Amino acid sequence: MKAQVASRSARPGWLVWLAALAVGLVGYYYYFTGETSTLPLRTVPHLQPQVLTLDSVAAGPVYLPVQASGFVTTLTHDVAGPYTQPVAAAIFLLLLAGALVGWVAVVSTLARGPFVAGMVPVIFLLMSLSTESLGLFGTSERYFLYLMLGLIGGGAFGLHAFAEGLTLRWRVLIIGGVVAALSVVLYTQSLISTEETTLELAAYATTGGAVLLALLVLWVGVENVRALLWLNTQAEQPAGRFGLVPFVLAAGLYVGTLLLYIWNNGNLELWPGLTLDPLVLLLPAVVTGWLGLRLRVPSYGEWLPYGTGAAQLYPLAVLGAAGALGYAFATANTPLLVAARSFTGAALGLLGAAFLLYVLINFGPLIKQRLRVYRVVFEPRRLPFYAVYVLGIGGIIFLQSRQSFPLPDQVRAGQFNMLGDLARQQSEAAPDDLAQAGLAERYYAESGDVLYRANLHAELGRAALYRFRQQRQNEINSLRRALLRGPNEKVSVRLASLYDQPDDLFEGLDILRRGLKAQPHSAPLAGDLAQLFTQTALTDSVAHYLDKAEQLAPGSYASRTNQLGYFIGQNLLNEARAQAVKLKASPDEPALLSNLTLLQLRTAAPLAVGLPAPGAGPVALDAASFAQVYHSVLLAVIRNPAQLTPALFQHLNQLASQPANADYYEQLLFLQALGRHARGQELLARQLLLPLASGTSATAAYYQQLLGLWQLQQGQYATAADQLGFAASHGAPQASAMRVYALALSGEVDSVKAATARLLALADTAQQRQGRRVQEQLALPALSAKSAARIGADWLATAQAAAAKGEVPAARGSYQRIVREAPFNEAAVLAAAAFYTRQGQAQAAYAALRAGLNENPASLPLLRAYVLAAADAGLTEYAAEALAELRRRLPPAAAATLAAEYAARQAARTAAAASFAGAPAVSPGQ
Repeated sequence: MKAQVASRSARPGWLVWLAALAVGLVGYYYYFTGETSTLPLRTVPHLQPQVLTLDSVAAGPVYLPVQASGFVTTLTHDVAGPYTQPVAAAIFLLLLAGALVGWVAVVSTLARGPFVAGMVPVIFLLMSLSTESLGLFGTSERYFLYLMLGLIGGGAFGLHAFAEGLTLRWRVLIIGGVVAALSVVLYTQSLISTEETTLELAAYATTGGAVLLALLVLWVGVENVRALLWLNTQAEQPAGRFGLVPFVLAAGLYVGTLLLYIWNNGNLELWPGLTLDPLVLLLPAVVTGWLGLRLRVPSYGEWLPYGTGAAQLYPLAVLGAAGALGYAFATANTPLLVAARSFTGAALGLLGAAFLLYVLINFGPLIKQRLRVYRVVFEPRRLPFYAVYVLGIGGIIFLQSRQSFPLPDQVRAGQFNMLGDLARQQSEAAPDDLAQAGLAERYYAESGDVLYRANLHAELGRAALYRFRQQRQNEINSLRRALLRGPNEKVSVRLASLYDQPDDLFEGLDILRRGLKAQPHSAPLAGDLAQLFTQTALTDSVAHYLDKAEQLAPGSYASRTNQLGYFIGQNLLNEARAQAVKLKASPDEPALLSNLTLLQLRTAAPLAVGLPAPGAGPVALDAASFAQVYHSVLLAVIRNPAQLTPALFQHLNQLASQPANADYYEQLLFLQALGRHARGQELLARQLLLPLASGTSATAAYYQQLLGLWQLQQGQYATAADQLGFAASHGAPQASAMRVYALALSGEVDSVKAATARLLALADTAQQRQGRRVQEQLALPALSAKSAARIGADWLATAQAAAAKGEVPAARGSYQRIVREAPFNEAAVLAAAAFYTRQGQAQAAYAALRAGLNENPASLPLLRAYVLAAADAGLTEYAAEALAELRRRLPPAAAATLAAEYAARQAARTAAAASFAGAPAVSPGQ
């Protein structure tokens, strides 16, 4: 029966597979991904404006450019975080709870001595959780700790003393139920959120996890040498075994490498760019420890049975240790990882050396005889096995004493890092709570300045705290302290990102150069250095570092974007097109897509690479995704108006309404106005542009100039001249010259001469050149407007044709559309008013002319018709100001004629009203 139990225990059960899963998915998954998720290296887009010509407006023989800004998008890098990892914390606590339940259940089956020894670490773990800090039951007393000790410790003792015949499964269920109930009480009574409770418990469990990992490392410290012994002596036939010399060479190489690692203070470069990590060697040691656990029974069998003790406790210990180590990886906790690596390296090296000596003393002759020594390696005849641990642990203690015992301080520093991250997260959630920010700073200071001075995590956490509080100089000081303790790519990138002003150029260059010298294989540092050199005239240096970044990270998102952006920014469009042929952008690379779209805007021939249609993408924009949307809409405006669909306008409106896109609100409104203009919805386009054009800033001046050009395009020359003059007074550089053309087309000869003279008299040489060019153009014969199809002209022709056929309703519909959608078309509005007058609809004629005057307030024909329509409608009080304006501007004879006609219409209106008032009422009986 005992043989059957031992056989079943020797086979991998569910507990072993669970431990293997914990090691694989938690420990070594976070080994590769932990730093990336905690301290992500992210790209930061930058926009460099370029002038684009979207269209041109004809002003006689001159074409006035309609320009807008395009944006060359480049990418630099920054480091965010350190972020807390609640998922990893939850996994750690679940693994630790599972290990606790299984451990207590198994220990309760042992004899009294092993039971007491096995419960000591359980009590230590429960006490280290510091559950009183959660404010359970509304108090900071240790009542919950006493409850845990009573239920778990008391339950274990009860099972041990009074339930000897109870199976292990029932013991697990009982202890598991107790732990589950305690967990429910803990989470429901905690004063902080579930996530914060998990993070705080995981932080306080760090010490227990570190102790568990240390015990496991000590246990398996001899296993790699034993694995080499097995490889040397496991063959069935003596001829297949290697003998003493190969074993000594292999084991000596292994032990010597680790001792050299210890000698070099935990740093050993095996190959350029590849350093020794003892935690990698821990994995085969753990596996060997499980596979050879039964063969190791002679060393522990007197106090711990294999089948009902060691076979279960070993994977449980691996389960908890993997969770602790995985959480340290997941949080990129510098002191914990340094402690784990240094202790593991020392334990594997010193215990391995002692075990090698033990094997040679006890079994050297047998190995030389090529016997299967691995079967009896724990049954010595000369030197006892415990001497291995005496020598190994003694060596570890000696090393620690030479370094003033740093391990406890490193573990405590790691715990403070986690508590500092949690306090910082809480302070960011409540920015006005300065106490939490002060607490986080206190944790980081204690961790990084007192306990472990090379604490990179603490300095980055402190820098993140200062960044959130916008304390730039404190953040710089913290990052500089981190660099003083050793070069680090992410610290260099983060520090250089703070020197983003022109005055900081040389500081940024110095940081990146030093960083690249220390980490010559860092593509982010090379790429950021190239972007910093773009602020200088050293184009050779820009090209050199762009090429270096591409060599270090071929085809990376940042490299492709920056190379294309460099060619476009330097106006090397042929080179840019050649580069674009090699590129393939994915939807999640908005900066590259933006540059490709900008290149298409700058060049006529279509690009070989496909560009997405506008209207898709994230709702919350950053600089890169905004630039992609912006350029996509501009491209649709210029070359693909069919893409300007209602769905696109709805998408742009949705983007503009998002609070996260407040920085891009004006540009998104501008895109909608451009799109509506391109679709022929002129009035709606102007209504969208009008809020942007209100103000006196340089940006408002640009929109005022654009509005003036649109008015000029629709033949509103006098109105356009006023609008362009308004833009010029607010700083639009080209508006003054454009205004001269508008004045010339409106027939204002004297105003043209005065405006041209003012241009020539300006001190600005650019304005003088514009003045001379205008003077030359105006000297040409008869500047006149080119006939162009204006909005409303087609509707006017349709209305006139319908009226000629007697189709009054159709004509009325076309005229209504003119008044509704094209009130800026003076001729069409006058025709509509005349139509309404003939139809006896004086009020409609008045409303049409009122709408026309809103767009062309200085038009004499509109003013004259408006005055007469007001007389017809009986609204003479509204026409007084317009009548006074006409009297001032018209020649005396024309003014007299208008006055006579106005009086006649007023008299006719009065007579009609009197006739209507004097008519007899109709009798109800008739």
